Amino acid sequence: MSEKAQKQVFTQPAFIVFALLTVVGLVCWFLQLTQGLQLTNLNNYNTWGLYIIGFMIFTGIAAGSLIFASSAYLFQAMADYKPYTRIVAFVGAIGSVVAAGLFIIVDIGNPERAWYIITRANISSPMFWDTLILGAYVIIGILFTRQLMAVHAGQKEEKSLQVISVVSFVAGLLVMVTSFVFALQVARPLWNNPVEPVSFLAAALVAALSLLVIIFAVLNKSGYIHISADKLSKLGKLAAVFLFFELFVVPGEAAIGLYAGSGEEAEIINWLVSGKGAPFFWVEIVAIVVGLVLLFSKKTSGLVLGSAISIFAIFMIKYNLLQAQLLNPLITYAGPPGYSGGEGIYLPSLIEIGVAVGIISLGALLVMIGLDKLSLGIKSGQNIGEQNSGFRAKVEQA
Repeated sequence: MSEKAQKQVFTQPAFIVFALLTVVGLVCWFLQLTQGLQLTNLNNYNTWGLYIIGFMIFTGIAAGSLIFASSAYLFQAMADYKPYTRIVAFVGAIGSVVAAGLFIIVDIGNPERAWYIITRANISSPMFWDTLILGAYVIIGILFTRQLMAVHAGQKEEKSLQVISVVSFVAGLLVMVTSFVFALQVARPLWNNPVEPVSFLAAALVAALSLLVIIFAVLNKSGYIHISADKLSKLGKLAAVFLFFELFVVPGEAAIGLYAGSGEEAEIINWLVSGKGAPFFWVEIVAIVVGLVLLFSKKTSGLVLGSAISIFAIFMIKYNLLQAQLLNPLITYAGPPGYSGGEGIYLPSLIEIGVAVGIISLGALLVMIGLDKLSLGIKSGQNIGEQNSGFRAKVEQA
């Protein structure tokens, strides 16, 4: 990034827009805090909504970012992406983890209750494990970013990254623990599924890789980094592989439920495929297919569009995973249904949308500030080999 561009980071249109949206999110959260969760469209049936979806997606992006950054030093096929790993690790450790954590804070209603996770910790709860992993992502991501910066500056050799790369890769795989919050609920037949952990991992990689395609394309256009169309295309194809897996999982679960014809899961699948949830399900399928096609595009514009649609597809997968099960409980509460129209559907309220947009915007602001202040871009023509040569030269001079 040029010196002129660096000085103008706080006046760039994108920064101003994200800052304004963050303020909007704070106002919406203040209203929610003072008037209660009744301002949302959550209720006794649909206890989890947009906030938990945001948590799942950004936890996945954090995990996927660690997996991608570490893979560049563990697998030769990914070595071409070494110059960009500092950006990837920073995006995962700061922007994504902060967003994921804030989504949990706003979901619990009273933020003071967040301390209960520590003061009343229940080590047998998957939510406790999830909290530990999210905290680990922050620590590991920051350490990994610092190590990568040291190597880039010629202060350390590349081989010093071996241990932290292995740790980061394993930590990223542990995103599957997030699925345990759902998969271990035996009274939720749609969730109580052994494929959920793998599906969560695939979704995490789709979201992370798709977001990186968008970020790299933007930074490349601004001159902050230099990345070839071939490398972007390779990222798109990697995202497509994992999205293709989701294309098997989603219709596969639906087909199994429909084949049974009756039973607890069959009722949920019928509600989702041909009932009140059908519009959301078919939007999800279309988004997956369109995203898959565009991720194989050779044009950067097509890749960016395909990446955005792929992230939306992951959003819809999580959206339907929640509402299909929560709005079709095995045992209903006494009294009138949660929604006046019967089972109904879940649509986030404007307050929920405002808070979610604010959190995402804050994460984007942190990433922009970090990219500007930490100078995580690469110089044209410089590579890791040149950096290590410089390091060895300094050692010899000493």
